[in-house]
Order: sequence, then structure tokens, then C-alpha cells
Amino acid sequence: MKNRFVLSVVLILLSVMTCILLVYQLVIKEKLIDSIAQETNERLSFSAEVLAYNFSHDDLEQTRNWLTLKSELTDVDRVLLVTSDKVVVASNHIADEERPLLEVDANIFNFITAAESLNVTGNKLRLVQPILQLGSNTPTHYLYLQRDITDKLQQLKAQVFYLSIMLIGLFSFFFFLYLRVKKQEVKHDITEIQKAITLFNDGAHSSRLTENKQSDFFPLQCTLNDSFALNEYLQSYLKAQAQFSDLVNGLVTDAIVETNAHGEITHVNKTAVSMFGYDSEDELIGSNVIVLIPTKYQRKHSQSMMNYSGKQHVDQVLNTIRNVAAVKKSGEAFPVEIVISQYKIQEKQRYIAFIRDFSEVARYENSIKKLAYFDALTGLQNLNGVIHQLKALKLPLQVSVIELEGLQDINDVYGPKVGDKYLCSFAQALSQLPLQGVIAARVRSSRFLVLHQSSLKDESKQFHKLNKKEIEIDDFTVKLKFVRCTAKLLSSESLGELLGQCDLALRDQENRGVGSVVKIDIDFLEELKYQAWLKQALEKAIESKQLYFDYQPKFDTKTLKPCAAEALIRWNCDGEMISPSVFITMAEKKGMMPLLDRYVIRTVCSQIRQWLDMNLEVLPISINLSARHLFEQDTIAVIFEHVGEFDIPPHMLEVEVTEYGLIKDYKKTAINMMRLEKAGISVAIDDYGTGHANLETVLSLPIKHLKIDQSFIRLGMKSVKGQAILENIISLAKSLKVVTTAEGVETQEQLDYLKNAQCDAIQGYLLSKPMKLKDFEDLMNRRNDQ
Repeated sequence: MKNRFVLSVVLILLSVMTCILLVYQLVIKEKLIDSIAQETNERLSFSAEVLAYNFSHDDLEQTRNWLTLKSELTDVDRVLLVTSDKVVVASNHIADEERPLLEVDANIFNFITAAESLNVTGNKLRLVQPILQLGSNTPTHYLYLQRDITDKLQQLKAQVFYLSIMLIGLFSFFFFLYLRVKKQEVKHDITEIQKAITLFNDGAHSSRLTENKQSDFFPLQCTLNDSFALNEYLQSYLKAQAQFSDLVNGLVTDAIVETNAHGEITHVNKTAVSMFGYDSEDELIGSNVIVLIPTKYQRKHSQSMMNYSGKQHVDQVLNTIRNVAAVKKSGEAFPVEIVISQYKIQEKQRYIAFIRDFSEVARYENSIKKLAYFDALTGLQNLNGVIHQLKALKLPLQVSVIELEGLQDINDVYGPKVGDKYLCSFAQALSQLPLQGVIAARVRSSRFLVLHQSSLKDESKQFHKLNKKEIEIDDFTVKLKFVRCTAKLLSSESLGELLGQCDLALRDQENRGVGSVVKIDIDFLEELKYQAWLKQALEKAIESKQLYFDYQPKFDTKTLKPCAAEALIRWNCDGEMISPSVFITMAEKKGMMPLLDRYVIRTVCSQIRQWLDMNLEVLPISINLSARHLFEQDTIAVIFEHVGEFDIPPHMLEVEVTEYGLIKDYKKTAINMMRLEKAGISVAIDDYGTGHANLETVLSLPIKHLKIDQSFIRLGMKSVKGQAILENIISLAKSLKVVTTAEGVETQEQLDYLKNAQCDAIQGYLLSKPMKLKDFEDLMNRRNDQ
């Protein structure tokens, strides 16, 4: 009977063990793997959202830091971040980065390509999570994680084993309790076990039973102690996982705020506490998220949450908002950038917001805007600012372009700092003009712009008052002085053209007076535009060698044979002949004469060289140069340079000089003229008898040739007095051994008179008009044949 009882007990115990092992293999193990996979997948999904946010801000370094932290977990074998093109971006093995995944691990490549999200092979748990581009369902990257769950399976196996032992122990306990229930030691052991279990349940996880080998409950004591130890380990593991989550939250530089479906805050990180000016997480957790939103946006937020809560749940990014206002605990509003996502956990809807402080970016953008649209000195808008603002203004507008006078004098006398104060005072006065919708701007140094919608009468009245205003600068008083041009702006597109017209009108010095209003003169503007076009066209003509020469011969008065010629510059611009009096006058005003003189010198020297190479008996050629630049060292050097470059006899080149009134240093001029004379290059006074080309010029400078102006020839011969002056000029030249040439000889009477007066040479339409190059070459050929 006793043996049968023992056999029954053994069979029961074996059956229990067998059932437990079967349950472990078929249910518990699979449940554990599913639980681990679900928990890992949820964390991986959350991590993918964080990484997606980092990718939207190109924060690859933060991503790699996260991978490094993840790879330091004891059960993580492999962590990879792979692009959609299957290239490794980040890995716990640095050597794998920037390599194709197929080269790194073909198995992982096949796993990701197969579009599986979970796989368990042996004790290896492999998961892949696509990282979606914010605002879309397109994956940009894949996050791969491989965990070794051997320890967890072994722990489970140990738990099952200990559970089996515990059940067997309990069975044995109750069995022996049945046999020895009345014994006092059994009662004592049960009390101790009950006390230990109670203490453990109350939180004393370190409490243990005293293991007494002599006690019938020794196996149960050991089993319970092992169970207590296992549970204590699990508690420690969960704590470590919580610490890891806190570490990740601490590393994220953006604020993270999580709420439930009712808007109650369930979780915040330390960055959020600091960003919103709170002292601890407890101040925010449990509050409604509306405390972080400015009052004027709260209603819109509530309406948006109602709209989303009524929709079918899909894990996704709901919205990305850039430069929206948030509010701190103190009530201070500041700009932020927010990415809002939703997800579900334990069938409960959650919202999570990633918030980045946008204050620094906003300050930077404002500073860029200030530089782009405002004048740094006066604080007024600049021209860009006016153009930008003009799009929102109602047209038409009255426009005044104002030129502040006296700035240069103040700068010269008192210095630029006082000049800046003068500008700032004027700018302030303009901005305070009592005109409707007034906008004041500084467009350049002393040029200002005022736009308004008042009438011309009001404008004139206010500017008249301003023009008499006196301002205090340091310890002295300055009266504002300015001139302005006014016009009406009908469309924003015409502002540039209108300002250009005002600018040109203000250049009209004849109509400018302090306090005057300059009107736009269309004829004057057209003339300025023509002069600007003419300057550009002349520069291009000189560069492309479009200017050419006609040649007017000079004739010996006695023989009437050609003895020299004058090179006359000509310009045919697109079929239109431009008079030398037009473009040479313009060149003088625009400072182009040195360029034009150098062109004349080189071209004529080159032409003389060609004639010499053609074996022609070349006549001496005279060229016209202005006295303003002729006797500067640079011009003299250019003459010598090209005479030497083309190897022409110096006597074949003569320089005719006009505008002697421009000579400032007669001593220096005389020295340079003597250099030319010594080199064999003669110098002639052109248009003698007019302007400054008079007796003083002849006596002050080493002149060898006088060209008598045609006005003396035409008018001088009509009276006895005129003839006397003409004869005196020729007689004086003879006494000074200066050659004379009469210009503008057009009649036989004039020729006969000049012969009798013993003038050396004549030039005029009577004997020859200016000749084209080919005709002049024919003239020299005929001269060779004579």
C-alpha cells in the first residue's frame, strides 16, 4: 500500500512537470518572444519617429549618437540605419558606414528587401522599421535591430523551472501539510513563508526566507527565494530601461510633450521643462496642453484636436508647423517649430509633439531683414524696403526725391561724425512730416525718398516749413538745405523709371537752387540719355576701331602744290554720321579725351607707316589734340612710343593744339613742347586769334606754326581794320620765324590777298575739301608723278 502511494505521488509529479514543460514549449516561450518583439517594435517605432524628425533637420550626428547608445545594450547584436537605396548611413560598427548593405551583410539585405518587419531565427530576434519622410508615407531609411534573446529565454526557462519546482514544492508542502498539519513546526514555517510573501508584495524585494535544510519546507523556501530573486532582477531591468529612456530624452535637444486624447500632458522631457520655464516635470504632467499655447490660438488648437479625434487612427505625422507662437509659464510668447504625431498604446490614442525653439532663427531672420530693408545709419527704409512695402500700399502715391545740401561742407569742416548726425536729424524730420501715410527712406549718401498720399498743396506747405527749419548738432545750429524733385507714382512697376527721371532732373545744375523744386524736363532727360548712350557708343567705337579719318590737304601759297595735310577724325555710327563737334565735346565733358587722343596718335602713326610701305611720297600729317592732356608726361610718352613703334620720320607728324585756355602750367608745357620740337615733331597753334590762342600764347611757348582761324579770313578781309590785323599777324609770325597757315580759304580773292601778304600755306574749300583715304592716296600718287 505504501509503495502504491509513493508511485502515485511520483506519477503525479511527473505529470505536472510534463505539463509545465509542454506549456513552456507551446505557449509561454512563444508568448515571451511575441512580448519581446512587440515591446521592441514599439520602441523601434518611437525611435523611428525621433530619427525622422532628426532627418528633417539634417541632424545625422544625433542619429549616430542614438545608434551608439543603443548598441551599448548587452542584448543588442546589431544596429543599422540604411537608406532606401540600401546603403548603410550609421552602424554600431563604424567600418560598415557608407557601404552598400549587400557587401556588409547579405542576410540583412535579403531580410529588408523581403519587406518583413519581424523574424526569429534560433535565439536571434531581427526587426526592421521603415522611417517615413515627415508628412508622407514614403520611407527614406530603414532602422534594423538584432537582439540576442538567449538570456531572456534562459531566464524564462529558469522561471519555468523554478515555477515547476515551486508548484512541486507547493504540492509537496500541502501534501506533507496534510500529514503533519498538527505539528507546531509546520505552522511556524508556514507563518514565516506567509510573512516573507507579504513583505515582498509590500515592496521589500530584498527580503528572503531562511533556508533550513532540516525543515520539510526547505525546497519551497529555496524556490520562493529564487522567485524573489528573479522578480527583483526583473524590477532592476525595468528600472534600467526607464533610465535608458530618460537618457535618450535628455540627449534630444528638442522639447518632447506627450498627451492623451483629452489633451492632458502625460510625459515631458527636461528640455520641455526648461524651454517653457517650469521648475519640474510635475508642474506640467496632468495639465492640459493648452497652457503652452497663446490664448488667441487655443480655440483653433481645440478644434483641430476634435477633428483628428474623430478620424480612424493611423500612426502618422499629423502636421509640421514652422514659426508658430508658444507661451512660457511667465506668459512670454516665443516662436517655435512643431512636429505633431499620433500613435496608439494599449488601445489608447496618444499625441506627441517635438518642439524646437525658433527664437534664435527668428532673431537671425529679423536681422537679415533689417540689413536688407533698412538703412543702418538713419534707421529709415532703404530702396529695397520701399520696393518691398510698395506691394501692399494703395496707389497712386506722391513721390519726392530729395537731395540734402551742405553735407560735404559739414564733413570737411566738422568731420564725418557730425555729418552723420546731420543726416540722422534730417531723416527724423522727414519721417515726422504730417503727411498722410508718409514713408521716408534713404536711398544713398545724401539722397532721400518720401512717399505719401497727401495733396501737392499739403506737400509743398510741409516741405516749405522744413526747408526753413534749424537743427541743433552738438554745440552749433545748422539750417536744413535741400532740393527736391516731385512726381506721381501710378504703379509699383514704374518706380525705378520714375526715380531715374528724378535723378537725372536733379543733375540739371542750372535749375537747382537751395529749397527749389526741380521739375522733370523730358527734353533734358532725353539729352542726358543721349549723352550717356553716346559715351558708351564712343567707348565701343574706339575699342573696335570704328573711328576713321578724312584728310584735308594744305597747299603752298606760292606754288599751290600740296605741302601737308590735316587728319580729321570721323565717326559713322550705324549709318549715322556723328559730328566731331558733338562727340569731341562730349568726350571733353566725360573725361574721355586721353583715350580719344591715344587712339588718334596710334591710328595716324600706323597709317603713315602703311603709306611709307607703299612707297608713297608721304605728306606731313597734322593731328588735333587738346591742350588739357597733351603736355602731360603720359601723352608725350605715348607720342614717342608710337612714333618709335611704327618707325616713322618724326617730321611727318605735326600736333595741332586747341583750347590753350586749359593750360595751367606754362613752364611745364613749354618744356614738353621743346621735347617734341627737339625730336622733330612740330607743334602748331590751331584756331589762332580766337579764345586764348593769342599773342601771349605765342610769346610764352616755343611755337613754330600758326594756323589763322577762318573767321579772320572770312571777316577780316571785309574791312581795312580787319586786313590790318591779319597783315600784322602774318608779319609778326615772319619776324618770329613762325610758319603761318590760313584756314577756311574759299574764294580766289582771299587766295590772292594771302599771297600778297606772304602767308606760307592755305587750307580751304577753294583748293580742296576733306578727302577720303583713297582719294588722298591718289593725290599723293599724282604728286609722285609730277
